[in-house]
Amino acid sequence: MKTMESIGKISEMMMLPLAAKSLNVAAEIGVADIINESTIHIETLSESMEVDKVILLNLIKVTSLFGFFTIDSDGYVKNSDYSMFLTTDHPQSMRQFCRLFGHEYYNAYDGLLHTTKTTNSGFKHIYSKTLYEYLDDTPDRALVYDLAMRDFSRPVGKEITKTFAEMFSNSKKIIDIGGGSGVITIEVLKQFGHLTGCIFDREDVCTRNKDHLPKSVRDRITLHPGDFFDSVPSGYDVYILKNVLHNWNDQSSSSILKTISRSIGNGRLLIVEPIVTKKEDSPRLIFNALFQSVICEDGTHPRDTLDIESLVNATGFTIARAEKLLTGHTAFELVKPSSL
Repeated sequence: MKTMESIGKISEMMMLPLAAKSLNVAAEIGVADIINESTIHIETLSESMEVDKVILLNLIKVTSLFGFFTIDSDGYVKNSDYSMFLTTDHPQSMRQFCRLFGHEYYNAYDGLLHTTKTTNSGFKHIYSKTLYEYLDDTPDRALVYDLAMRDFSRPVGKEITKTFAEMFSNSKKIIDIGGGSGVITIEVLKQFGHLTGCIFDREDVCTRNKDHLPKSVRDRITLHPGDFFDSVPSGYDVYILKNVLHNWNDQSSSSILKTISRSIGNGRLLIVEPIVTKKEDSPRLIFNALFQSVICEDGTHPRDTLDIESLVNATGFTIARAEKLLTGHTAFELVKPSSL
């Protein structure tokens, strides 16, 4: 019994990537969007998508093992509660996240052996360029990346508006460094009508997202293209750095913090990161720790609170407050000693 159990467990784990890729393809071709609230026969569904009926049927059956989609014995398919999150217009959609994670990130994981032996980026090993160089060269996939970060960041935006409500209430202007599609800035501005915000990111990111800001806050947001290794704008009350440092090794992270330190004045810096403790038991954070090393810059590694504290202290900041968010991230409110 123990032997069969072990063999079964190994087989199950080795087949999990097939399930992840199946979900990625379902998201890529838009299965959930076409079904939406209806029930569709597999033949009609495959014809409308111009894909093979048998392969699509088996793909849906694989994802249904994990609660995505339902299919009856007559071949009628409908969305489950889970697969509704793969529809593009769902308010908490994760479709773009699946398109990114199951394609570029999935492919880059073939570089895990290289990362294990060298500590260098598996992504760079597979693609022969860094993640950001790849995005520069593939605008269509760069848009998927922006939207995936929006999907992934949406719950964090809601959390920090609640957790740091007093800080935002007492501020006038905020800036999100590496803010991408602006989901964090948008969420904060929706909750605090007196605030104005700035999204600071690479020029191509700002260009892609300038026409996608919601009308409700568009007049209160500016987009500022730039490079956070060179300089960032000054004069803001709150600087936000969400899921940025974990993309970079210690030397690069230190450079980013030093750049912000030169411009922040008496403002506050809010760092939001997936901190991994020495006794971490969260599967998502444990996976993320390995993921960072494979996908990100050479020499990138997971950080605990002491690592963050060492980084910020060496770049002129002090941690004034640290809060664990329900998303699993930890948010650090930083100040410069001169502003205390």
